[in-house]
Amino acid sequence: MILIKKFDYFSQYTTPWHQHTAGQLYQIKRGVIAVETEKAQWSVTAGTLGWFPPGNRHRAVAIGAVEGISFYLDLDDCNLFPSSEGIYGADPFVLNLLDRTARRHDPDDSKEYKSSLMTLLGREIMRSPKLALNLPLPDDRRARNVADALLKNPECSWDQEQLALKWGLSSRHLSRLFRQQTGLSFSQWRQQAKIIASLPWVLAGQLISEIAERSGYRNVSAYIEAFKKRFGQTPGQFQINRRITTSSPK
Repeated sequence: MILIKKFDYFSQYTTPWHQHTAGQLYQIKRGVIAVETEKAQWSVTAGTLGWFPPGNRHRAVAIGAVEGISFYLDLDDCNLFPSSEGIYGADPFVLNLLDRTARRHDPDDSKEYKSSLMTLLGREIMRSPKLALNLPLPDDRRARNVADALLKNPECSWDQEQLALKWGLSSRHLSRLFRQQTGLSFSQWRQQAKIIASLPWVLAGQLISEIAERSGYRNVSAYIEAFKKRFGQTPGQFQINRRITTSSPK
């Protein structure tokens, strides 16, 4: 372990693009943080952990007010963790282990003790489910500009043709780029971006009808169906599961 850093970001706070020689593990206490790499956007919520190995160029964007902790791991510790970035489910045991790690980051702790904590934490994360909280991003600069604009403003009312024209593309070319570089059609990608962008509202307990409207869905049923297709559970179940996961055992 190299460093433990707490953060408390206001909505839309964005870090510069950067990379570390250390691995970075995000634990979110409140809100949602979107970590954008060269290839994808990863959404870290309460009850999940975001892992990014050393040398992974990225930036972080606060989706609403967000509070959490970053654990920076040295190369030896990183060998205990997954070799690629990802979002992992965190049960109460893992969250308690992280809390203990944060509290016990003391210069007087023995090297063996710190090593034991990292070994156990790495093993638990390797066994944790990898969650579908990532959204692939296109490589083409113009298509990426479209993606960035929609990620920044998922409520944008512009249609595909308008977005393509703004960034010097035809609607057909934009569709082809998204299909080739993300594996999704433009409409599929945009729908998933809206669903992921709605997570802070879901976790905050807002009415599903209001969330559906803000996300651009004509009715609640369509929103719930799209959410369930993406995450395998309804918005209500997702909220309950995150609440259960982050609750410490008595």
